[in-house]
Amino acid sequence: MKKSKNSNKEAAESADKEVIVVNEKRSNDDDDDNDDDDESKTENHKKPEVFQSKSNLEIVAWLVDHPEILRLALEMNNTDVAISSSSKITDDKIRLWDESVKCLFLCARSPRGEVFDELITKIFKIKIHSNEAKSYLEKTRKFFIDFRNKFNQIILTSVEEFKEIRKNRASTGSLSQKELIDYVDEEFVQKILSRQLVAVNISELTRNGGFNTLVDFVREIFKISWNGKNLSAVKELDNMTKKLMIPSRSGNKIVDSLSL
Repeated sequence: MKKSKNSNKEAAESADKEVIVVNEKRSNDDDDDNDDDDESKTENHKKPEVFQSKSNLEIVAWLVDHPEILRLALEMNNTDVAISSSSKITDDKIRLWDESVKCLFLCARSPRGEVFDELITKIFKIKIHSNEAKSYLEKTRKFFIDFRNKFNQIILTSVEEFKEIRKNRASTGSLSQKELIDYVDEEFVQKILSRQLVAVNISELTRNGGFNTLVDFVREIFKISWNGKNLSAVKELDNMTKKLMIPSRSGNKIVDSLSL
């Protein structure tokens, strides 16, 4: 009798295990079905409504029967790539223009109008009478006016500051060459030309002697401005720097090729 009870107990336990296994399998099958549904929903969600009920193979077959649609899709894709590429090229040219304008200013503060024309055509490869060229020319002129005005103002302000220093020292008389050299040193020049020098390879400019020329140029302007603004005399000082070789940070030599 004991043996019968044990057999019944073992049979019940075996049945329970089978039920558990069956339930687990059903659960897994349900999960698989749900996954398939999710994938189907995701795939259908990406498709236009008209293609929701069609497989990818059926869509491809439809495109083969409608080549004009396929051609239009390819053209649109190529247009997007071309626009992206064109935008990058334009950005690169704008950066080159900005760098070149700063390098040019170090050579000449009042260049001839033809120099601007040459700069624009060499960078942007456009006809000088086009609306696009006129826009860049206007921006270039504005840049130069802004550079020139601020540069001249910094010089005049620096002159007044040094006069105040001399006054506190009880120093009188004309500005001496020693005072000029001591006050307008390399650090002074780097500071007042910092806006333009960011576009320059300073190490190379120092090696080719260009930086020493800029220091001499600023000293001359400082001396000319000692008794007040003298723009015509300052303009003449372009002759000191217009033959300078200004090495740009990017390595481009557009400014060196201009007819100054």
